[in-house]
Amino acid sequence: MLYYEHKEYMKRENINMNRIGVVGSINTDIVCKTDVLPKVGETVIGNEFMISFGGKGANEAVACARLGASTNLLACAGDDMFSKNAIAHLQEEGVHITAIKQIKNTNGGIANITIANNNNSIIVVPGANSSLDVNYIKKYTSRIKECSIVGGQFEIPVDAILLVSRICRDNNIKFVLNPSPIKDYPIELFDNSTYVIVNEIEVCEIKGYNKKKPLDVLKQYPDKLIMTKGADGVYFSDGKEVINIPAINVKVVDTTGAGDTFLGSFMVAINNGLNTRDALTFANICAGLKTTKLGAQTGMPKLAEVKKYIKANKINLDIKF
Repeated sequence: MLYYEHKEYMKRENINMNRIGVVGSINTDIVCKTDVLPKVGETVIGNEFMISFGGKGANEAVACARLGASTNLLACAGDDMFSKNAIAHLQEEGVHITAIKQIKNTNGGIANITIANNNNSIIVVPGANSSLDVNYIKKYTSRIKECSIVGGQFEIPVDAILLVSRICRDNNIKFVLNPSPIKDYPIELFDNSTYVIVNEIEVCEIKGYNKKKPLDVLKQYPDKLIMTKGADGVYFSDGKEVINIPAINVKVVDTTGAGDTFLGSFMVAINNGLNTRDALTFANICAGLKTTKLGAQTGMPKLAEVKKYIKANKINLDIKF
């Protein structure tokens, strides 16, 4: 097993305890753009093709780093060319990669993405991501404890994420769960989470959901359960009412990675002291700006770009980080 280490990082006095942690996948995105999604057995002509860096864990870590946050990524990668390039890219983006473990004789994760009419369909082959198990988390617990907020999702084994949530609970670290791609998970994982971010499909799996009154479930988990709804923005309850924060009006080019940008930027905002509403407003802007560019990570906005948008559109949001 190979490990990437930064000597400067390993000096304990330099570790920032206000760090953000992300536990999740590293993938290579193989992207095709076309005018229409092919039916079973059908071949269509595409318009564009690209290979880019992805994986929900890596995406969220890059989203945080681009916004100026000191970010640990806990992940597993293969020893193939795609994995090596992905790790090098993460390092270039400023993500701390000391907890990325390379698995010998294993391919990294792959996401096959087809984009048509501003929507996407994705097939994920986990590869080395499946090696991010409970034993890995135990080995890198110290990297989690360096953080004040940690995010996780389901492109890695759920039992590993459950252990992360317990570590966060026991050490007073905020934990943000994005149960995507949706699968069965223990209620303890939900209970251990400070925030749970779901889309309109994933919210159906939340205890108490009623399809006749889909927003009422948010009232049961005020300032905890957050539902994103694409162009309709984001919904949450402040304990008194359900609030909708509209999406920003932009020309959409590629929605891939927008949800990961949302989660990463939300963690950055919360970690810098913003309340839930302001943090969601900030995350909405970041996710919206991401959709204006192609590529999950390459399209993510930097902090200066976000601040410029806030100022130009006279949005009442005080960003002091």
